[in-house]
Amino acid sequence: MNATLEAALWGAIAALPLLLGAMVALRFSLSRKWVGLTAAFGAGALISAVSFDLVLDASEEGQPWALAIGLALGALAYWVGDRLIAKKTAGTSEGKRGLPLLMGAVLDGIPESFILGLSVASGLGVSAPFVVAVAISNLPEGMTSTASLKDDPKFSSRKLLALWAIVVLVCATVAGVGGWMGDSLPIEVTVLAQSFAAGALLTMITDALIPDADQDIGSVAGLAVATGFAVAFGLYQLGG
Repeated sequence: MNATLEAALWGAIAALPLLLGAMVALRFSLSRKWVGLTAAFGAGALISAVSFDLVLDASEEGQPWALAIGLALGALAYWVGDRLIAKKTAGTSEGKRGLPLLMGAVLDGIPESFILGLSVASGLGVSAPFVVAVAISNLPEGMTSTASLKDDPKFSSRKLLALWAIVVLVCATVAGVGGWMGDSLPIEVTVLAQSFAAGALLTMITDALIPDADQDIGSVAGLAVATGFAVAFGLYQLGG
């Protein structure tokens, strides 16, 4: 299998839990408590992925300016998008909860997939802990967003599944592009991609995942976040 196809496959594998989470939310009537627990656990896993697989790796490349710019751009992109969604969905609580998570999945999924593709092309291999941590966080991300949107008449089950399927397809395509480009890109581009994903993720976690989880399950959210972080960090350690 050539690098492009292998990278696309890894991109699809990492993003597929988004679609699986959506299918679970549509198939079963999930209580707000369960949605809150999965959202908090996913937030913890994402914090671990941001800390060790994105920011730490990027900082080791010795490009602090690219790291700072990427973090700022990622955070700003999510913040602006979230504000636009808030205006568009004013007066509808479901859209306020679900659409930001969908946007966050796209903003962090694209650079994450690109990084996976570059890893395949470099011959260093894909970081299994990174893929698992992303998958672990993607499942509740897709589940939480879909559970919040499925009662909105604007989003039928077919439309929601189609949206997540498109996200998975885009992630696979971007990963394939990364595999095809290989080592032809300067290291600054990789650092920008990693830090952009980190900035978008941190803003989404702070603005959407944790506040929603706290609203649904109260102080238990903190324990679930810590558990998600511990599981993802344990996987990172095993891979190290």
